[in-house]
Amino acid sequence: MLSVFLFARKWLGCFGVLPIVLLLVAQGMASEGRASFSSLLSGGTSPKGLGGFYSSPARFAEGAYGVSYYWMDDVDEISWNLSLDFGSDAYRVGAFVSYQSMDSLYRNLYSEVSFAKTWAHAAVGMSYGLDMEWILGSDFWARHRFKWGIDYCWRKISVAGLLSGFVDEGVSPTVGVHWDSDDAIAAFAESDFDYLYVGAVFRWKFLDFVTCYRFPDFAVAIQLSVRCGRFGASYARGFHHNSLGWNGVHVSRWIR
Repeated sequence: MLSVFLFARKWLGCFGVLPIVLLLVAQGMASEGRASFSSLLSGGTSPKGLGGFYSSPARFAEGAYGVSYYWMDDVDEISWNLSLDFGSDAYRVGAFVSYQSMDSLYRNLYSEVSFAKTWAHAAVGMSYGLDMEWILGSDFWARHRFKWGIDYCWRKISVAGLLSGFVDEGVSPTVGVHWDSDDAIAAFAESDFDYLYVGAVFRWKFLDFVTCYRFPDFAVAIQLSVRCGRFGASYARGFHHNSLGWNGVHVSRWIR
């Protein structure tokens, strides 16, 4: 029963859902979801922002916390997520917790802590994650996960690298370039050597619009966000040809 369930879940994640999820890249407004339809976070190597399952630990502290909720169209699969970020000019500490449920069987609880040493133009970080999965009334298993990241900022350009993986699996690399031109626009490009993700952030006084694309096997995601003082809220939507769509709602607050 366990092997059949995992096989079906794997192929559902490959063909039936969109492995891309969106957040405000430069503003750090939302934590990402741990779900089969968010296998790589767009902006995961961003130098700032709330962390998540696919984000780099090598980030500069902003001081914020947030909650996010993801769900799929016409499929009983959801993900609740909490994220926290604090620190100073010399370090950053982050925490991330995610609860995922799929149908009436599968449950997942993932928790992660991150630490980064930061300087004026660089950050080096590491994360440890504990992943607990179970099928109701049946098997339970736990795994350990590590992430290592590095980021270097030069003027308005950031270049970053990330290695991540469970101890019982291989290490997966991700590289990215982020460009923050001014207060009105930012852009990024990332690759996990299977897909290329490119996106842009367009900012107005209280409103942000984010768009991201995946190549090959084309997919697109968009997000609309509003800010008021230290609070932010957003809604994200993902599309993929011949597959189910996904949705995400984010609420966050900056500490300082």
